[in-house]
Amino acid sequence: MKVVDLRNIFTNCNDELIEISDSLIYYAEEKMEEGHPSLFLLEYNRVTKRERILMNCLLPGPACVQHYFSFPEDIVVVMESGGSEAWVLRVEKCTGAEKDMAKLSFIGDFQDCRALDESHVLFYAGPNERHRPLFREYKKLTGFGRVAYLYDLEEGKYYYARDPRVCGADSSKFVPYFRGGEKQILVLEPRGSEEDKRKCFHNMRWLGDNICDNIWACPMIDFFASLKAGEERAPLELILSAGTAGLVRFAGIDRENIYFRAKYFPTGDQRLCAYHMETGKKSVAARLTLDENDRPAWFSIDPEGGRAYRIAECGDDYEVTGVLNSAIRAKYPKELGKFVTCVDDRFLIAKYILADENDSFEFNSVYDTETGSQKSYECRCAVRGGTVVLY
Repeated sequence: MKVVDLRNIFTNCNDELIEISDSLIYYAEEKMEEGHPSLFLLEYNRVTKRERILMNCLLPGPACVQHYFSFPEDIVVVMESGGSEAWVLRVEKCTGAEKDMAKLSFIGDFQDCRALDESHVLFYAGPNERHRPLFREYKKLTGFGRVAYLYDLEEGKYYYARDPRVCGADSSKFVPYFRGGEKQILVLEPRGSEEDKRKCFHNMRWLGDNICDNIWACPMIDFFASLKAGEERAPLELILSAGTAGLVRFAGIDRENIYFRAKYFPTGDQRLCAYHMETGKKSVAARLTLDENDRPAWFSIDPEGGRAYRIAECGDDYEVTGVLNSAIRAKYPKELGKFVTCVDDRFLIAKYILADENDSFEFNSVYDTETGSQKSYECRCAVRGGTVVLY
């Protein structure tokens, strides 16, 4: 495990981590320059321990919100203030050169966005006072309360999405990944929250078995081509589905498998299922169900690397047991807080929030299960692979 302490570099609460890699860390900083709000994109070299400014620009306004998306060669930044305009910026990591800068105008007000790759951003806009009648008519025709746009940075054009699985989703429901070196995309179509789905099960007598969670997959190039052509149904392949009596939800991904949490309400049985990206084979990767004689416990799934753990109460301690892609079996004091993840099957990361009506303080601890030693830090913390970043 490596600990990278950036607290002397991150000087204010507006600093935001963008990406952590083996040798570089990318982050953003907002500050005032000669009375104007400015954005800086920065790179920290973990080998030389030096900071480099990639680029800086003036923000469109003091209330502007930034959304960052990192890709192998570029960083894409969306800047918006919740109105009917947004700015898209693409910066090359190596040189800091500005590859694209565009101002977009929407029908409606900005609600959400997601960069699906280096040159395509999905935007969602909802009704405002000016366009409320248009959205009313749009909802009558389609059933959707907001509009989805696909913006192509290289073409400088945006396209209306017509597929209900895209229009009815939000940015968190799209998961880009690679299969055989080619870009793919998962489209997640859950039916509400887990509690919503459970209510559907209890009302199954009237609703039937048609209240489904669906997981779709598609080559990204085909997905983009379909949206640009205005097709009502993108060529998505259904890879997993659960009817009213169960649920299936995305849980994580590693180099070979995509993991999903599946639950069957009639028995309470819960499992972690694996979908092999190359072969399409589906299998049960881990059982996430407690037996009658088990101590009170819950499960934690780390989306990065598809690791899963069982956390059980054991007196003044929590006992952590790896159930997928981890062999850890160790205890740590409850006073350190909520379990976050485990690094190298040895170091447990825990978080504790101390808050009152006015302030909130975050403490992150690293507990060495072999030596029993611990270090606690009053700061934010991010974990990527074997690296713990304090900031």
